[in-house]
Amino acid sequence: MNDISKNDFSASVKPDDGAGAGINRTLVMDPHASRPAAVNRTMVAMNHSGVFEHKSKKSIEDIVGGVDINPYISLNLDVSSKLESSLDSVESKYAMLTEFAEGGTARISIARDRNLRRLVAVKSLNMDAENIDELLESFVTEAKVTAQLDHPGIIPIYGLARDKNNGIHLVMKLVNGKTLRQYLENLILNYRMRGVSAFDENVELRKRLELFVHVCDTILYAHHRNVIHRDLKPENIMIGKYMEVFVMDWGLAKVLSGDEHAQPPGSKISGTPRYFPPEVLHGGPLDLRSDIFTLGLILQEIVTLQYAFKGNDEQEVIDHILNGKLEPIVHRFNRKIDKTLQAIIRKATAYDMSERYQTVDAFSEDIRRYMGGIPVSVAHEGIFDRLLRYVFEHVLKF
Repeated sequence: MNDISKNDFSASVKPDDGAGAGINRTLVMDPHASRPAAVNRTMVAMNHSGVFEHKSKKSIEDIVGGVDINPYISLNLDVSSKLESSLDSVESKYAMLTEFAEGGTARISIARDRNLRRLVAVKSLNMDAENIDELLESFVTEAKVTAQLDHPGIIPIYGLARDKNNGIHLVMKLVNGKTLRQYLENLILNYRMRGVSAFDENVELRKRLELFVHVCDTILYAHHRNVIHRDLKPENIMIGKYMEVFVMDWGLAKVLSGDEHAQPPGSKISGTPRYFPPEVLHGGPLDLRSDIFTLGLILQEIVTLQYAFKGNDEQEVIDHILNGKLEPIVHRFNRKIDKTLQAIIRKATAYDMSERYQTVDAFSEDIRRYMGGIPVSVAHEGIFDRLLRYVFEHVLKF
């Protein structure tokens, strides 16, 4: 692995299999070598006379159900690297077609299932990496954890396989699409070349917010299974050709046991520097709100088309995170950003964990309410503001 150090801050690179480069690459870092810094929602409805009324609403109960498989689902995921049975031969089941990505420990290829004729993606651990027990165990654990997270926003795992040289391969769904990073870069290039005024940025922003709430739904499910992702970033979010949204790369995911404590001195932390929550760098305990902070950074990028934390190198980005120096919520192309949306971003990215949204559900609910023209939990709008929002969302758009 490549060692990176500056100002007594040590870090080692975790390859991301080609998902990102530069400052956005995934690192495993020692936080104790850094310099610590001192540091009833209501529904609103329109009555027949056009006057806003505040009405307390109840949640819908799950009364009518289908087949109940909950007895077979354990909230406690198997995170061991132990395999109970031998693996099938990858050569006998799949015909390798082409390799399209390679990282420091693994490569990804396109293959065809010989029987079912479907295309699949095959992630293969490099031969030199297979000789390192820790990497092999991590590879198997990633496969098992991802396979147990059964959600439309998580890539289905088809199985593990061996080859004739005893190499190990992870077979999964092949997604035809691009990463969120590529999606945003394409948008920025279009705005630069043709001018932002040639496009309807309000419509484009709504598309981006719709993609984002799907990401939130996926992370909400993972949190329900007591799993935090720990490496959320636009490079690890895949958008399919038909706008399917997948959260990728669960290799650093951590299963919470409920008794997490501060990280002991000398322990390594994992993730991508630009998307580290401050508690990670301070060596504090992590919980679901750590993912929420990173989601807030991604939301700020989606809204502003700019990084939430900037810096010329990794150390500068880290210093900004330690000192809570977020970039202003300003659009890259000088478009106005609604104050309500700014308030949502600020709450999600609060330095103090207790001041953030406490659940992904509350976070995504505010975004959905904002998109629907309904007041959100973090913004106190007057009746005139609510009237303008209602007119804009329900009258002018027609």
